[in-house]
Amino acid sequence: MDKKILNKIRKCLALARSGNENEAAAALAKARELMDAHGVTDEQLELADIDEATARACRVQRPPVWDVILANTVGQALGVTCYLDARGDRAFVGRGASAEIASYAYAVLFRRLKAERAAYIKTHLKRCKPARKRLRADVFCESWAGMVYLKIKALIPERRADPLVRQYLETYRPGLVTVEPRKANRSGGRTDSDSLRGALAGSEVNLNAGLQGENTAPLALT
Repeated sequence: MDKKILNKIRKCLALARSGNENEAAAALAKARELMDAHGVTDEQLELADIDEATARACRVQRPPVWDVILANTVGQALGVTCYLDARGDRAFVGRGASAEIASYAYAVLFRRLKAERAAYIKTHLKRCKPARKRLRADVFCESWAGMVYLKIKALIPERRADPLVRQYLETYRPGLVTVEPRKANRSGGRTDSDSLRGALAGSEVNLNAGLQGENTAPLALT
């Protein structure tokens, strides 16, 4: 559905709440005229409050656990829902600007953790074989992301799932299935030091709830 048409209809409906009876009646009539002309239903109009925004992710069929934790961290902070699109990127779904803000917040966390992963490999895992290197780096990342999630959970109360978002997904994104993430297999060797270092690095990430207002972000990372 054309967003421009939906926005025109919504503006007319907003004018329909005017205290001027003639203006309100004209705006309501115009809204109905546009809906009929473009085949817009009441349900579509309601779902127009929901938007999507995408951020680059791992682009694999089974995302690592740490990537899932990052997405859940953003969902916890901003009250959005996300899914993996056909390319393996994260698509965030929420009301108004929350989806766009969520995609930005996730991108910041994702880039930060990828950089710390690379630095950790260079500093501590240079002599490891490739498979072992990936395993230990994943353990580091899981603990890093887990610590950040716990910090957000303590900072911001958990939000209930938005029923309108669920309705949007059922309407426009049917067929979504649950994908089991790839968890680091910690058997066959000690990874306690990787887990501890990841948790310590994650504890140094400074997250702030931000201030309320149109020009302030609800999630800031330093």
